[in-house]
Amino acid sequence: MKVPDLERLGRTLAGIGLFVSGAIVGSAVYMSLHQTNFSILVERNAVLADENENLRAEIQNLNKFKSSQSIVKKITVRLENDPKTPIDPLVAQELRKQVQKKLVPLYEGHSLALFTSGTEEQQLSEIRKVREIVTERYTALEHGYDVEATGLAVVQTELVVFIRARPVTVSESALFH
Repeated sequence: MKVPDLERLGRTLAGIGLFVSGAIVGSAVYMSLHQTNFSILVERNAVLADENENLRAEIQNLNKFKSSQSIVKKITVRLENDPKTPIDPLVAQELRKQVQKKLVPLYEGHSLALFTSGTEEQQLSEIRKVREIVTERYTALEHGYDVEATGLAVVQTELVVFIRARPVTVSESALFH
């Protein structure tokens, strides 16, 4: 019986080890590329789904209020992003939806005169009311955000509310109060 050559066996094992480690590194690189592309796809899908939902709601509202000219037909919430603390687009979308859900039952279908006519004090009172309704702590994707209304505009039959959101730090959370 012949003993196998140990030098040849060592080179073969080194070659197999190099091949297996290359396969592992290659699959890790492939997986990271796949994960990045999937994350981009999920983000785009969420943005398009939100846009689709907004357009459907807008069509429904326009059909519902097409004969009325002096009422709020659409409420749009715009998030002003702070460059110091940028907010993830999915979180921004969720915050806009939550604020819009609070404002729609109160103002959609109601007269624009609340904001455009009457005394200046009445108009400011209504603006303060919107600010109080919007300004509070919201939860989006399991994180807390302090949201405040920064501006309000009436464009034809659309009420546009500008908001600013700031992530809640651990020390500000309810656990420490």
